[in-house]
Amino acid sequence: MLSRGQRTRCLAPPIAVGAVVSVAISATATAHAQQFDIAASAKAAIIDQTNAYRQSKGLPPLSENETASRAAQAYANYLAETARGGHSADGRNPMQRLRAGGVKFCKFRGENWQMSWTRPARESSDAAMGAAMRFWKKSPGHERALRSRSNEIGVGVAGWRHGNQWYYQEIQVFIDTSCLKRTQTAAAQMEDQTPPLPDRKPVPSLPDRNLCDCRALEPWTPMR
Repeated sequence: MLSRGQRTRCLAPPIAVGAVVSVAISATATAHAQQFDIAASAKAAIIDQTNAYRQSKGLPPLSENETASRAAQAYANYLAETARGGHSADGRNPMQRLRAGGVKFCKFRGENWQMSWTRPARESSDAAMGAAMRFWKKSPGHERALRSRSNEIGVGVAGWRHGNQWYYQEIQVFIDTSCLKRTQTAAAQMEDQTPPLPDRKPVPSLPDRNLCDCRALEPWTPMR
């Protein structure tokens, strides 16, 4: 028989810098911890299911922000390896992690986190991702993040085995980058509309009598 456990949190702005939202999780010694591979289709499944849900609510789909996904993946790896949970388990909040990862955004809309484990056998990644999405849709806070006024998403999925427990960690970050795209579009339009500079006509030569011998002039000095 498969034993199952689950922990989830949703963090949406505003966030207090330095605030910690965490869950105390009992885990076996890290000496028995080992990472296991998760197919890339797991992350794609979360993005696809998120966009399908948004479409059902009449909302536009989200594009993956690869830089945000790298930041989310790094945090998911940390949580899975340490069997910890929460939005600030590494001492930083989601916005601090995104900025440290070089993610450019106009507004941070929220972060969804989910941890699940099974023992003694490992649950399939498809089943774990499906369970995460079902919970996020039913939880009011997580569901608001799914429907947030975002245009891009970052996703990280990681798995580690601790003793006889198999842990999955899933992270979603929602950001709005529309102001950056408007700035880029405006700059491109201004460049296209810049009129060409007129060709310069050569300055006609002046007669010699109008030329001055500047070497004969005394340097200017302030009056005392």
